[in-house]
Amino acid sequence: MNKKLIGIVLALAFPLAVIANPGEHKHDHEQYRAKKIERLDKELSLTDDQKSRIDTLFKQNGEKFKAIREETQSQLKTILTPEQYSKLQELKQRRQEQWHKKHQEKLQERKQEQSGTTQ
Repeated sequence: MNKKLIGIVLALAFPLAVIANPGEHKHDHEQYRAKKIERLDKELSLTDDQKSRIDTLFKQNGEKFKAIREETQSQLKTILTPEQYSKLQELKQRRQEQWHKKHQEKLQERKQEQSGTTQ
């Protein structure tokens, strides 16, 4: 039962952690948001006003996700024992490292593909 609970919590909390993680990845979030708006603009021919409003919306939602993540963490601390919570943090760290490694590999593959097409 506890393993299932931890699995569910990780599945729900990890995407929020990636999206709302403040600090060193803040620049990545801004770049991601800008690229997402750029893709939408390409497909939908957005006006400057629409791009601005969408950017504001995405920023607001990022802040909401951060608040949800913080509230979830606070509640988890009251539900789990200190040992379980510590283990959960370790699991999240490992999962984040795996995601980061996989993401870096994909970026390298794209760079290689792009350099192969430009030669």
